[in-house]
Amino acid sequence: MRRLLGCVLLLCAFSLTAPAAVLTFEDLFGGGVLPSNYGGLTWSDQWSYYDFVQPPYTAASGVERLYNNDGTPPPRFSFASPTVFNGAYFSGSDTAQFELYLSGNLVATSGAINLSDTPTFLASGYSGMVDEVRVLVSQGSFVMDDVTFDEKTAVPEPTTIGLVGLGLAGLLARRFRR
Repeated sequence: MRRLLGCVLLLCAFSLTAPAAVLTFEDLFGGGVLPSNYGGLTWSDQWSYYDFVQPPYTAASGVERLYNNDGTPPPRFSFASPTVFNGAYFSGSDTAQFELYLSGNLVATSGAINLSDTPTFLASGYSGMVDEVRVLVSQGSFVMDDVTFDEKTAVPEPTTIGLVGLGLAGLLARRFRR
């Protein structure tokens, strides 16, 4: 009985982990202004994309990547609901850093990285929920690729909690019948 209960709880814990989503921008072709609702995120109007070779602005995967030549105000993107933002790859000739917001309040700032022609992952360094990410660069000479975030929030859906509760109630009822 205890083993069964332990297995059920372990399966529930695994069901609450969220797979990471990665926006690679490879479904875009050529160059242009990034649609404001690309990939289910809301992007500020300063983002553009392109696919031609241009060192040191190297893509992390494939050929498409984002850029922003106007860093004022900082380029940003928003999630429809709070989620965990993991980070993104950067390259260029600048430094990059994230500011992370929830409900309009700054909740965390990532470390800064120096950019080069080798794409480098900038981790957010924050495991809490955010709904907006701002990209801070000193000159605007960067490209960003492979934006990574959790597909689901860490809060379980009510149906998941209900099913777990129903299963545990069934196990307890079976035990009391003996």
